[in-house]
Amino acid sequence: MKKLTCLSAVVLMVLPALVNAQDAADALRYSNTTFGGTARFMAMGGAFSAVGGDMSSLTFNPAGIGVFTKSQLTFSPGFSFQSTSSQYNGQTNMATQSSGNVQNAGLVLAWKSIREESMWKGIALGFVYNRTNNFNTQLYTQGNNYNSTMLDQYTDEANGTYYKNLDLFYTNPAFQTGLLDTNAGAKSYYNIIRPYLNSGNYVTQQKSLTTTGSMGETDISFGGNYNNTLYIGASVGLPDIYYNENAIYSETPSYVDNTFGLTSYTINSSVATSGGGVNFKLGFIYRPLDWLRIGAAIHTPTVFSLSDEYSTGISANYIPGSYSLNNTASNQSPAGSFNYTLVTPMKVMGGVAFVIHKQAILSADYEYLDYSTASFSASGASYSSVNQEIANSYMGASNIRVGGEYVLYPFSIRAGYTYYGNPYTQASDNTSLKRSLSAGVGVRIRHCFIDLAYVYSYYNTNDFLYYSAYGNAIAQNSTTESNVVLTMGVNF
Repeated sequence: MKKLTCLSAVVLMVLPALVNAQDAADALRYSNTTFGGTARFMAMGGAFSAVGGDMSSLTFNPAGIGVFTKSQLTFSPGFSFQSTSSQYNGQTNMATQSSGNVQNAGLVLAWKSIREESMWKGIALGFVYNRTNNFNTQLYTQGNNYNSTMLDQYTDEANGTYYKNLDLFYTNPAFQTGLLDTNAGAKSYYNIIRPYLNSGNYVTQQKSLTTTGSMGETDISFGGNYNNTLYIGASVGLPDIYYNENAIYSETPSYVDNTFGLTSYTINSSVATSGGGVNFKLGFIYRPLDWLRIGAAIHTPTVFSLSDEYSTGISANYIPGSYSLNNTASNQSPAGSFNYTLVTPMKVMGGVAFVIHKQAILSADYEYLDYSTASFSASGASYSSVNQEIANSYMGASNIRVGGEYVLYPFSIRAGYTYYGNPYTQASDNTSLKRSLSAGVGVRIRHCFIDLAYVYSYYNTNDFLYYSAYGNAIAQNSTTESNVVLTMGVNF
């Protein structure tokens, strides 16, 4: 059986051959944004395409800025709580995560026309930040597996590669810790758990995943009010991404390994993604009648420039004397980094709003985007297989937002519902339908206002721990999220 070797020379030879590690899940994560922002906006389910006049509406339909008749300043802190139940091979485990955040901050400067006869009744310029995604999650999965092991996937990936050229961030740590070894040929491998699974034994598998970070977007918007009938607007969106992931995966054999001496092994991996992008939006709101508003907007694809920093480490524990003097073999990859471009899908949306006796609003939005059109690229790297995986795994999806508000001055009550369509194709063997229920209240005192919102979201999805010819390891996860947002604002 092989012993641990010095990696210095191997590192120098293999580093130039490292390839990109982005996958289809990354593209979906940064394409699938939510309706964060002010408390009023969130309480009404984000259904503002035809309403406007709210800071957060500028991230969806920039024509909403034309509805402002006064300048406005807002700030919206929030708190989120997330809980995920993970079912895997007959076992259920729960994990929770909570965090504070800033949902919105913005300034709109509005000017009324000084000429009463002018058809242009006013213009406005806005600078607003809205939080569009929350990455603060915690997941814990555990179960017994009689059919497959993570090392099956490692074996498949290693086959066909000379042992000195194994991926430093993936298969090489498994090779250096004795979990993989070569067969008769230097490019053929086996793992030390598979023989025991073939004999009817099992391994206990555990996965702990912690993610932190968020997506947000700063919009610079400009628009106007034409004759109190047509509101138009345009904006430049500057989204940002901060995502950190730390995963710990382990397997513990149920049997006594008298051949290799393995008692357990653990894989620690981390990745940090950061960067920014740019997009453009155009929109209008048309008011043919005092009680009816119709709105629509189009968003160009967002072009992100992103950077990943990542590392992987594996430690394996053995029966004393079977593998190494200290009974533990470990290998840590070097610190890796990679710069690349991600283009997320364009969006189109439309909405209708009904104003009832100038005291209540009922609104509904429809939004469409095609997740299969997302793509990666980078100088000197090929993403053809990853982009093909995106095209095969995802499809177009429809999102629906509805909301209502009833005003008893100076108080307001609000409610909303949001439906996010399934982005997965049938071939992907996955599904995800996210729904949100929301409610809120508000009070206005002269030029100042305070709004409060609560949003409850829930969705189910499958988590593929790994892929194996002996059977994929799939956990069924159910997640609930609670968000509380407080908005403080002033009109001037």
